[in-house]
Amino acid sequence: MDYMTEFERWRSAIATGAGTVARTGTADRTEVALDEATRQELDRISCDAQEIKERFGQELAFGTGGMRGKLGIGTSRMNRYTVRRATHGYAAYLLDRVPAAREKGVVIARDPRRGSREFADEAARVLASHGIRVWLFDDIRPTPVLSYAVRELHAAGGIVITASHNPPEYNGYKVYDLHGVQLLPDAAGEVAERASAVADYLSPPGGLQAKIDSVDSSVDESYVRRVLDLVEGIAGSLVPRAARASFGLIYTPLHGTGNVFVPRVLHDLGFAAAQAVREQSVPDGAFPTVEYPNPEDPGAFERAITQAREAAKSGAQPEIILATDPDCDRVGIAAWDGNAGRYRVLTGNQTGVLLADFLIESARESRRDPAGCTIVKTIVSTEMVAAMAAAAGVRMVDTLTGFKYIGEQIGEIERAGGDFLFGFEESCGYLAGTFVRDKDAVIASALIACAAARQRLRGRSLPERLGELFDEYGHYCERLISVPIAASVGAGEAMDSLRRGIPDRVAGYPVVEAHDYLTGWTTRCVTGGRAPIDLRRENCIQLALAECGKVTLRPSGTEPKLKLYIAVRAACADEAVARADAVESATRRLLPIAVER
Repeated sequence: MDYMTEFERWRSAIATGAGTVARTGTADRTEVALDEATRQELDRISCDAQEIKERFGQELAFGTGGMRGKLGIGTSRMNRYTVRRATHGYAAYLLDRVPAAREKGVVIARDPRRGSREFADEAARVLASHGIRVWLFDDIRPTPVLSYAVRELHAAGGIVITASHNPPEYNGYKVYDLHGVQLLPDAAGEVAERASAVADYLSPPGGLQAKIDSVDSSVDESYVRRVLDLVEGIAGSLVPRAARASFGLIYTPLHGTGNVFVPRVLHDLGFAAAQAVREQSVPDGAFPTVEYPNPEDPGAFERAITQAREAAKSGAQPEIILATDPDCDRVGIAAWDGNAGRYRVLTGNQTGVLLADFLIESARESRRDPAGCTIVKTIVSTEMVAAMAAAAGVRMVDTLTGFKYIGEQIGEIERAGGDFLFGFEESCGYLAGTFVRDKDAVIASALIACAAARQRLRGRSLPERLGELFDEYGHYCERLISVPIAASVGAGEAMDSLRRGIPDRVAGYPVVEAHDYLTGWTTRCVTGGRAPIDLRRENCIQLALAECGKVTLRPSGTEPKLKLYIAVRAACADEAVARADAVESATRRLLPIAVER
């Protein structure tokens, strides 16, 4: 792309115009195509060739599920024009691929980030200009509620404007299919191709050919009822309401969408002692009280832990702290560890283990046939859950990284007459039930609270229960490391370098199998035999280590880095950490040409 030509095209082609937002039951609004602030931004960078190249030298990538980037003007930034272009592509895809797409329509939701309202309105106008009916949430909603609404309204698809847990200077655009699942690679590729072919995306969309309606409040109410029924069905016989009433917990939505439903659901389930972190309960895309709004980051719990310590002074020690990310599809836990005398932030894998334990116990209590139950996880998530599932007689399915693949598996399980029990990924994403097809921190927060209350009835805390499970299944230790890649090498060449030289050993542990998800083959390193991998192709390599664990490498989708996943097992915690250290160090040495020095 000739970035100077593209920059000048933007400056000359964008003329002041108007687009009308028409919604049933609300006043029409008129918005100019290019506001004064945008003009000033273009003028400001007009003498900075490097800035122009950075903003206009490439298009904002539309990957699997959508796009995400920094806010600002330019083809590589999140702005109304890149949203407009992507939505034209999505509209063309729907009209070609989904029967009766115009009548079925599209549901749009958003989080409180900067630009989210504008981008949601822009997407709505573009769809309506193609004659596609739109349902637009009037206010912020969790991402899983968008997935639910697509299914509840029998829509052709959905869009959610969010950058999940990214810093405040980011926003994003995620696209869903008619099943409420984020678009899978083939469909996402089609949308991307159609979007790239859109030449005139700088002008406002033409006249509205379809209605833009507000999503009726009945959708919210039916979602809440489904969540409450689901959780009561799982926890009802294990955690009496009296046990919930006195259970102490603190919840923070980190200025995001979680406050719309999580406090209400906890209250309706009987968690009367639940407290909120008030200053973080106000939706704010600047996230003023937290450096990084990610529940995987221990720093996200600082305010809540301070509040918990104050509560403890009056004798009301909260036992757990729940934190959801801005679009409320991920949840993290800090649990009181009496042995250590502090709140311990659990990893996403550890929380997945505890939820799997609770759901397996509930299935056993309700006499569900374990052979008919299925747990689904990603290939980079802990193998401890696989061991637990095997012990319980529950089927275990692995998918590629990304919850869209778990959502896809739910449909396949249902079609086969199976029973979906639980889905999770190591990055704090969890789901039970089938009425949502994306990770859901509303459901997960309620289940975690019930699981913790269940352990208190047994005289234990969540960390103590985790310790029991480690004693039973072995001590598992997982970590994720981002490995910078030299600009002269690139992530693809770094992966090919490993592919050409699979080692016999890593940190002294024999490599027994090498799973290459790009070629679609598993190599059995001892015998030299090969077996096909029944998953989609992805540039990912996983090495299975004898009596130790696994190492997984894949390129980051957004940065010049490799993501290195270490997962080991040992007889005790100290040995597991030592093994993880050794495997990490040895794996880094496998990539000498790739690491930026």
